[in-house]
Amino acid sequence: MTTTRIKTTCPRDCYDACGIVVLKKEGRISKVLGDPEHERSRGALCAKCALAYNGVWQDPSVRLLEPLRRSGPKGSGQFVPVSWDEALDDIANHLQSVLGQGSGSSIFHTHYTGTCSLIAGNMPNRFFNRLGATEVDPDTVCNKAGHEALKLMFGNSFGGFDPRTADETQCLLIWGANPSASAPHIHKHWLSGLKKHASLIVVDPIAHDTAQLADIHLQPQPGTDAVLAYGLLHVLKERGMLDEAFIAASVQGWEQIQDEIRRCTPAHVAAITGVDAALLERAAGLYGAGRSLLWMGQGLQRQPQAGNIMRAVALLPTATGNIGKSGSGFFFMNAFPDRGVDMDMLCGTALRSGPINTVSHMDLVEALVEPERCRVLFTWNNNIAASNPRQTDLRQALAREEIFHVALDLFHTDTTRYADYVLPAASFLEFDDLVVSYFDYTVSAQVKAAEPLGQSLPNQEIFRRLALRLGLSDEALYESDAELIASLLVQMGVDESFASLSSKGTIPWRETPVLHFQDGCFPTPSGKVQVAASEWVAAGQPEFPQASSDMPPAPGLYRLLSPADVWLMNSSYGNDERIRTRLGAQKAWIHPDEMLRNGFAEGQRIQLSNASGALVLDIHGSDRVPRQVVLLPKGRWLSHEAANANVNVLNPGEKTDLAESSAVHGVLVRLDALS
Repeated sequence: MTTTRIKTTCPRDCYDACGIVVLKKEGRISKVLGDPEHERSRGALCAKCALAYNGVWQDPSVRLLEPLRRSGPKGSGQFVPVSWDEALDDIANHLQSVLGQGSGSSIFHTHYTGTCSLIAGNMPNRFFNRLGATEVDPDTVCNKAGHEALKLMFGNSFGGFDPRTADETQCLLIWGANPSASAPHIHKHWLSGLKKHASLIVVDPIAHDTAQLADIHLQPQPGTDAVLAYGLLHVLKERGMLDEAFIAASVQGWEQIQDEIRRCTPAHVAAITGVDAALLERAAGLYGAGRSLLWMGQGLQRQPQAGNIMRAVALLPTATGNIGKSGSGFFFMNAFPDRGVDMDMLCGTALRSGPINTVSHMDLVEALVEPERCRVLFTWNNNIAASNPRQTDLRQALAREEIFHVALDLFHTDTTRYADYVLPAASFLEFDDLVVSYFDYTVSAQVKAAEPLGQSLPNQEIFRRLALRLGLSDEALYESDAELIASLLVQMGVDESFASLSSKGTIPWRETPVLHFQDGCFPTPSGKVQVAASEWVAAGQPEFPQASSDMPPAPGLYRLLSPADVWLMNSSYGNDERIRTRLGAQKAWIHPDEMLRNGFAEGQRIQLSNASGALVLDIHGSDRVPRQVVLLPKGRWLSHEAANANVNVLNPGEKTDLAESSAVHGVLVRLDALS
């Protein structure tokens, strides 16, 4: 049989953005593999993608193949198939009723990173902007605190160091990121290559595989990161490693943090953070000795003092002048706007006639239980029943008959169980799109390799058809994928047609590396790095970053950390049988000394609990976890767990000190043995 090879790109919420080769025989996909010509994948997908893309993604017995209408109580998972015409007409009638009463803001929609491709992940916002709907701010469940902190400090959170400049780097500091789970190819190839000529320092409470690879692992108690950052600054200042010229020319408010720097001696910092003073001094010496990179991870800013922590850690490249030079810089996310994408155009901001209405994911439960506030709910590109805080309260809210709920997905999920209509979405293998890595400065083609399974449709096409049912005439609602792709390529300055890009898979966005702030100017009101400024006070922050920390857990309580699972992508892939086999039963880890102190046996059933809920699971000892910490990875599907719950049943939805974002890594729990 003739084999056809199609290049495409993985659009998952992952730093890697791997190149893919799809093999087809007799017109059907036979295998999904890593592209051997792609810089990241190098011929191999990560284990979870290899299983899922050759498993449930291709399985018609698991995929949603036709529109479904609820036939039983909400949450029962009882549905009957209907035609697209019937589903769209009924949904349109409900929307017309709400819009006819002037209540567009009572139409809510939640979405996030089920796909990170440009069109499928963003164009549906045009529909909701046209209706005047309320958006559940997607970043508040993930990384908004970090974005807001960096915007206030540097004027830009969407662009960071270019990985191609790492040949000139002498030190890489990874703070609060775990590439071994969330960027496996970068961990395997890029980090390993960098370590041949540069030192690697990792700061993380958990000794994960990337921390194990490091030359120095600083393992602070959670919530003490700002104190640790000031401790490093203290050593850098004492050793004369600060770039005084850069500070004088490009930094506002430096003098206001001098007392904080002075008091954070290595001994003082060690007493608060638990980090050995000598190790701290050694790390500061390596970072300050030459050109250094700082990678600030998503996990770092999912803490109660997220804004303050990000400000304090970002002082390191500021103090050492590791900004604007090849081989130096800081990184949080190299996002779409940094490559010229006009997000207002893509999301149709101009279609909105009234104010922009948003609500934090932390406040979603309150919105759903107010009868007139939320009358219609769309969930697309996310699985809020599994990924959101206040899990028990949220599921009760989703069960309210007064809310008309429409869910789009590839599969039945914990969220679709509560929907009135479930609309089948096409997978990334079934339509054309563009992918922009949020690590590498690249642009990639997502190429249609097969027809959509059953009657499934791409996200954007579903909303085009719904707009037509509503009789909306705005041209932007109907712009085709081909037109959008061509427009986006022009915006990004890519001198390629989509056909040409498809033949290559991935290309550099710019041939020469990107260097931010090379001219020493910053897009802030002062034109400088704003270490201290009135804008911070207006945002509810102290004028300058504080060397402060969270209180340690009271006796009998533990700090709960819920990072990414190596076998899951947020909650994606949790329905693949082979992945579920590898996941095994839900389990948590604590330090062996804590096992002994509590009298727990290895694998014993215990209960984690707090005011939000309780979760029964197996407990294990691991010296990778510090004392007074429980490690419980996120992403489990509730319907596949004996407890019918995951770690978010314990998450009260507390907000960060900035941007109303998730402070999930500040959750405290009790541990109790089951009799």
